[in-house]
Amino acid sequence: MDGSGYDVILWDWNGTLLDDSLYGLSIINSMLRRRGLPEPSREEHGRLFDFPVILYYERLGFDFEKEPFEVISHEFVDTYFQNVNSCVLREGTVEALGQIRDLGIRQSVLSASRQDNLERMISDYGLAGFFDELLGIDSIHAPGKSGRGCDWIRESGIDPARVLLIGDTMHDAEVAAEMGIDGWMIEGGHHPMNRLKETGCPCFSSLPKILQALAESRSKASPL
Repeated sequence: MDGSGYDVILWDWNGTLLDDSLYGLSIINSMLRRRGLPEPSREEHGRLFDFPVILYYERLGFDFEKEPFEVISHEFVDTYFQNVNSCVLREGTVEALGQIRDLGIRQSVLSASRQDNLERMISDYGLAGFFDELLGIDSIHAPGKSGRGCDWIRESGIDPARVLLIGDTMHDAEVAAEMGIDGWMIEGGHHPMNRLKETGCPCFSSLPKILQALAESRSKASPL
């Protein structure tokens, strides 16, 4: 569906609105360094990154026979929150959220972040007023983003055809498909443009480009 028909936009958080991909990679590389494992470049990270994150960790060489996945996952999350406030919002985030709100489109966040962590981050960055709902998950091990989204669709009663998910990974496209909604992809996060294009979803280089697409589609649908 074109942007004229969307009543709700679901935003991914990490890598989409919060520019934290390089910060997360720096933590991963410090963890790998302590274990004597190779450290991926940003390009390699973009090729290897995946959900569920256990697949990503396996590709990086973590040995779950020596250390359980839960231990490694907790190490990453604990380190991440020590200095996450050093990350900045993606360029144009506040302006984009404000303009979309002015278009009369409701906005929420759907994230693989744990619910309490998501709420704290949105508050810390001063964005709570833009969103109707913050949809996080109950486990830091990130198995349930699509399930959370599907539950929300079912419980809200919203027509899936009128909901758009915007994210920065191929997994976001998969989540949108499982929810039965449209997905738009934005580069500059965890997956590069060439991987995003493999999803078949519309792909954009920036938030202003997304705003332009939404505005143009609404303009075309408006009566003369």
